[in-house]
Amino acid sequence: MTDTNQLNWQRTNLENIETAWEGDLWDRKRLGIQLTNYVDRLQCGAVLALDARWGEGKTWFVRHWQKHLEDENHNVIYLDAFANDYLEDPFLVISSEITSCLAKDDNVSSHINTFKEKAAAAYQALLPSLPKVLLTLGLNLISGGVLGTLAQQAYETGEKVIESASDEIGEKIKESIEAKIESHEADKNTLLVFKQELAQLADKLEKPLVFVIDELDRCRPDFAIRLIERIKHFFDIPKIVFVLVMDKTQFSKVVCHNYGYDEKLGEEYLDKFVDFWVSLPKILKPSIDV
Repeated sequence: MTDTNQLNWQRTNLENIETAWEGDLWDRKRLGIQLTNYVDRLQCGAVLALDARWGEGKTWFVRHWQKHLEDENHNVIYLDAFANDYLEDPFLVISSEITSCLAKDDNVSSHINTFKEKAAAAYQALLPSLPKVLLTLGLNLISGGVLGTLAQQAYETGEKVIESASDEIGEKIKESIEAKIESHEADKNTLLVFKQELAQLADKLEKPLVFVIDELDRCRPDFAIRLIERIKHFFDIPKIVFVLVMDKTQFSKVVCHNYGYDEKLGEEYLDKFVDFWVSLPKILKPSIDV
């Protein structure tokens, strides 16, 4: 048997770029330099969106731009949102990425532990309490606790005990809701303290932190929507610039899917979260003479 010739095809390695803009056939470097100069002036912070259709080189561009920014002594974070949409709440991954990045910056590294504590408290404040109560009730039922006993009695005595069990469940849920109402003000203060701590960290940076979020239009719809909402509500901080990489048309459909909007209203919804849109110049494909 003779060996057959095999194709040795390799994907472009975008995770370990040694030279920014190497192999730049479409003059993307020019846009990268323009964006860098623009970001350096955004001391107020902002949310930018890079818009291009699938397959037009968005990931290639932002990966090389990331390397360019690092060479210019920027703190840069690249996040593949699609690879992280198994998480329930994107607050955790955003705060974790910021923590990991700023821990390497000598200007702020000594304050990272305090920030981590505030981030953990903020995340806990964001967690809904009602599902935890239901989980506890479910565990009691499975383990043969109070509800397990009531369930057995219900089998024996009928509807009266079923009503008693329902009343007990209802009382537990009512207590949880009341506790949540009482803790609402504390939760608001916790989230405010988190934003203040993050603002103090960012203020110590020499240049704005650039947080690139790629593959946003491929994410699970609820995760993608919650991600941009979390950015606007909790990470809209001076000297932090988010760059959302997406196909605007496709992402508008995600919004429509989630909220039932038509396409126009979907784009209007996105505009509430994005300060500036940047279109990746289209690649002009040469015609082929037959």
